[in-house]
Amino acid sequence: MIGTLRHLSLGIACLFLPVALATAATPLRTVAPEGVQKALQNNKLPTSSLSLALIPLTGQGATTLVNADAQVNPASTMKLITTYAALELLGPNHQWKTEFHTDGPLRDGTLHGNLYLKGGGDPKLNMEKLWLLLRDLRANGVTTVTGDLVLDRSHFRAPDLPEFDDDGGDKNKPFLVAPDSLLVNLKAVRFIARADSGKARVAAEPPIETIRIDNQLRVLKETGKCPAWPDVRYNPVEEFDGVTVVVTGQLTEGCSAQRRPRRLACAAL
Repeated sequence: MIGTLRHLSLGIACLFLPVALATAATPLRTVAPEGVQKALQNNKLPTSSLSLALIPLTGQGATTLVNADAQVNPASTMKLITTYAALELLGPNHQWKTEFHTDGPLRDGTLHGNLYLKGGGDPKLNMEKLWLLLRDLRANGVTTVTGDLVLDRSHFRAPDLPEFDDDGGDKNKPFLVAPDSLLVNLKAVRFIARADSGKARVAAEPPIETIRIDNQLRVLKETGKCPAWPDVRYNPVEEFDGVTVVVTGQLTEGCSAQRRPRRLACAAL
């Protein structure tokens, strides 16, 4: 029987604001506010490019509906639906749990058996929190493990659905990470490039054995202000034993570039 050594609960509390729907007696406007119209004109956008629904929460004022029934790409507004579903199903006080379990005895600091890391779906389990979990494990007397480290992702029972077909042209965007009950650091890798002493250095954080870096960066000898958007490009190439990230472009001497986290197929805990 697997006994719990210690578990650390990492919770996220959310506020839920009820949305009051407009009543039939509420005045209805079908024209966007003047400021919104000016913003569209300044950006040379037609009114048809905007879908807008403004509903007063207190029941006072006018409801504004502009192209409210038009079919558009919902983008990040879809988060409202998933947030509402989570609050309804889990409640506002829900806490995700990430736990250590074992199947053997602990004697004199040595765990004679396997150590299980069981994920509970915490979306904010980052490197710092993982370090705290390990510190907590050591504080409970575990210094050596004779068995294996087993990663338990069984908490989520994902339906057998086709992979999401994103039209952004970059399958490595971090928001395309699939659901994972043991998601660590958003299952993404951050790349850092820096030019010093005529050499360009590129590092991955966290360092992963199956992610290799092919550094083809050129260093510009000129000095001066570092550009806000350095010309550094990262191209992941999937191979049978991992991923090779080809880094191209150029960096000015003394400057650095940090890349948003990348979703890579092998960037799993």
